[in-house]
Amino acid sequence: MRTNNQWLLAAVLAVLLIAATWYCVSVWQATPMPLYGNIILAGAAIMILVSGCGLIALMFYSRRKGYDEPARSNRTTHE
Repeated sequence: MRTNNQWLLAAVLAVLLIAATWYCVSVWQATPMPLYGNIILAGAAIMILVSGCGLIALMFYSRRKGYDEPARSNRTTHE
């Protein structure tokens, strides 16, 4: 039963991927973008890539330095 559901899910996701790809290509070819639009799009893509890589690097740095560990205290609780 589980494998049938997995195949059905995979088929639905594949159909959605194909539909989204078809829509993107049809919109992309509808009207040409001027040169300044391509330059802005490339700059935005580069900035997103750099900021994403920077955030991942900060995540690894934080993990190695121990900043992600839970807070601990040596004090005893007073009841």
